[in-house]
Amino acid sequence: MSDEVRDMVAERGNLNVYRALAHAGPPFAGWLLAGRAALTSEVVPVRLRELVIVRVGHLMGCAYELAQHTPVAERSGLGPRQLDALAADGRLTDGGFTPTELTMLEMTTELVTTASVTPGLLDRARELLDDEQLLEVLMIINRWSGLALMINALDVDIDTDHHFSLPH
Repeated sequence: MSDEVRDMVAERGNLNVYRALAHAGPPFAGWLLAGRAALTSEVVPVRLRELVIVRVGHLMGCAYELAQHTPVAERSGLGPRQLDALAADGRLTDGGFTPTELTMLEMTTELVTTASVTPGLLDRARELLDDEQLLEVLMIINRWSGLALMINALDVDIDTDHHFSLPH
């Protein structure tokens, strides 16, 4: 593992997911850099990013993502009502989300469950976010649903002594 990769892993915590994916070799460094960019971007507010990630975690049945990102979501202002609504069987309309949050969560749900977004929903999303924000939300959905697939396939154990921390 290169020094740069070691520094990025240390920055976020010595998590089981990083140890599992480090076996990918050179692509792991690029993957970590892309993750840092997604987690430090100011294009999409932290609260919205974490809403989407937690929703993806529920829809993908990824206990690991939920264990790591629920505390981050709570620190970004989500309470029990919102977290319950994000559950795969939860009703998003019960969460008291803003119209933008609700639309992004509906888009997340549709994309993860059907691999597509209906034109009407995409039009609503475009009315609420600019192109850069919308594309970043789609990239967040892509990254964390893909990560959930890998975590679930590898059966990565939930960390009991390390928790994810946002990169600086």
